Amino acid sequence: MGWISKRKAVTAATIPSPPSDQYRIKATGQRVTLLTDLGGGDVRIADDSDNVLRDWIVRASDITPA
Repeated sequence: MGWISKRKAVTAATIPSPPSDQYRIKATGQRVTLLTDLGGGDVRIADDSDNVLRDWIVRASDITPA
């Protein structure tokens, strides 16, 4: 009788991507960059539109990953 081999399934390892800092404001859909988690549910975000940098402090629940 011949050899009966059992093959092991080989799967490619996935490399986790670093977390993105790109988010959207839920109410407007505007794309923003998450700068800092301030704790207590607040985050600092920034927007660079019209070549003017603006930053705000908003509730974390008001943004969603882009």
